[in-house]
Amino acid sequence: MWYLCGLGSNISPEQNLPRALARLARLFGQVSLSPVVRTAPQGMDSDNSFLNALAVFQSDLPPDQVKQQLNALEESLGRDRSDPFSGVRDRPIDVDILETRRNPAFTGSTITESYYRQLLAGEREAGERLVLNGQALGETPATIHWNQGAGHELVIQQGDDLLDHAVKTALPR
Repeated sequence: MWYLCGLGSNISPEQNLPRALARLARLFGQVSLSPVVRTAPQGMDSDNSFLNALAVFQSDLPPDQVKQQLNALEESLGRDRSDPFSGVRDRPIDVDILETRRNPAFTGSTITESYYRQLLAGEREAGERLVLNGQALGETPATIHWNQGAGHELVIQQGDDLLDHAVKTALPR
């Protein structure tokens, strides 16, 4: 199953978004990433802007088990999911499954956030620059590979389109 996820952070987002991406790559082997965009908080009272991106990955796990892994990832980075108001508070990371498909031909028809719809359509030219293990990402679509054969390192491949990355594997698993 292919998963399209929305990622957002407004607590130390320059650090927490790359941390979340590294953990996603460790969990799923390869993660395709859209450009990273800065957005104003929506539906909450906060002065902290968000860094948001789309991520695409593949997993044999059903959606409920993937969601459990994503919730555990959020908690490992400091999100208090037991707080009944966690949905309207600042957060170190938020990872939501936006769409699942048997192939990576996502429609985005259920996405309500305009910035996610623009990222999926490839309408954002350049994003915010982030650093993950000394490598730049976030300005253009990229694929992050967890390469276990090369000393357990993360490899980032920059590219042209989010979904192009989702259907290619640059490194064998």
